[in-house]
Amino acid sequence: MDADLSSGLGKARFAALMAPLGPFEPAPRLAVAVSGGADSLALVLLTADWARARGGTVAALTVDHGLRPDAAAEAARVADWMAAAGIAHHTLAWTGAKPAHGVQAAARTARLDLLEGWCRSHGVLDLLLAHHRDDQAETVLQRLGRGSGPDGLAAMAPVAYRRSVRLLRPLLSVPGAATRATLRARGHPWIEDPSNRDDTFQRVRLRRLGPALAEAEVTAAGLALAATRAAERRAEATQRINARLTRAVVLHPEGFARVDMAALLVPPDSEARAALGRLLACVGGTPRPPREAPVRRALACLRAALTGPREGGAGLTLGRCRVMPEAGAPTWLVAREARHWPPPQPLGTSEITWDGRFVLSPGRSGQPEGRLWVVALDTLGWAAVAAARRDAGLPVPTTDVLPVSARAGLPVVLGGGADPLGDACAGLHIRYAHPLSSLAGTGVEAEAPWTARFAPSLPLTAPPTCLARANDGPM
Repeated sequence: MDADLSSGLGKARFAALMAPLGPFEPAPRLAVAVSGGADSLALVLLTADWARARGGTVAALTVDHGLRPDAAAEAARVADWMAAAGIAHHTLAWTGAKPAHGVQAAARTARLDLLEGWCRSHGVLDLLLAHHRDDQAETVLQRLGRGSGPDGLAAMAPVAYRRSVRLLRPLLSVPGAATRATLRARGHPWIEDPSNRDDTFQRVRLRRLGPALAEAEVTAAGLALAATRAAERRAEATQRINARLTRAVVLHPEGFARVDMAALLVPPDSEARAALGRLLACVGGTPRPPREAPVRRALACLRAALTGPREGGAGLTLGRCRVMPEAGAPTWLVAREARHWPPPQPLGTSEITWDGRFVLSPGRSGQPEGRLWVVALDTLGWAAVAAARRDAGLPVPTTDVLPVSARAGLPVVLGGGADPLGDACAGLHIRYAHPLSSLAGTGVEAEAPWTARFAPSLPLTAPPTCLARANDGPM
């Protein structure tokens, strides 16, 4: 362990770790993910001291994945520890069917979704995670084994952004042993997760190689330093990619894009691929870009199309997107591919996210009577939606306003019974076909029971620090 951390982290050292992660509110309201292990327990106790000194508050959030029989008892033990420390605690349960394969990855995704959802509903802007320097080193080794490029080797970022919350990792520069030393100094127990001894997980196998790697002078500190240097290069590249996307892409509130493809795909190839991948993720509503190999093939196809004759029907599909030249214009269209729609989703009284692309919120006029559902416009067909809009006195956009390729993936709100698509939609009333800005202007739109805004899982451009995947870390 670093010599100055042999007795653990004190308040002054932790405050120094928090300082570059700001700015924070005058009285910070923070949440900390707490599993009961030494790392997260040390983090929540340190964070509580830090927040209280600034007039703020901390909530400890424990996710019960339901994967181990002891999980519920462990969550209860964490709740008791937090009560003794005067820290508010909440247990969030991952319910429903669990996958047969890729359980750890699925659990990480579910965990972050639950944590973010709690933060969103309680107005908490910052969620702290306990990843430390040893976790960072293991992430670098994993990425090296997969042949990751410079972006991947940058590993986890100290600050990462999800749709509704900032993820903060103040311990990334701190060795893992320091958290145990912190708890020992406080006389505080912790829980040892049995999965940390399970050799079926790659991280556990890498952890056991630590002494041998150290003998070969491959240390956690050196690997973390390599990640920091890669992150600096990634930040510089991100600024260039953001500028490229800003110049080449016009993103419409209906969730499609018009693109100057020649400007988007200008060399260097690495940045052209990154820009194309981010555009596809944004329009397609996916949490990350497609894999590099298919993006590389798409880049070659699009460049070939740029130098050949323009054909209205030419294009390609990738990342839930359709990419095609726009008829009669020099631009290209990128729109959500017309397949793999979510099933009909019921609407309640709270905001929901649909298809990874749109956030639907209750309107000012409140809900009409009867149950409401949201489906893709493609599920009903444009003719039915256009007829319903005419009957309701709402405008029907022309292709000048809304290209045909962009229509299929629009959210449509329906009112009906228990089955929104039963009996070939007989008896259903389309309450509101499309609540976005280019279809507004009649006065009737403002009174719609639901409104929607395009809010993709991955925004088109990003702050330089946040391109590390938010869930690339141990559970």
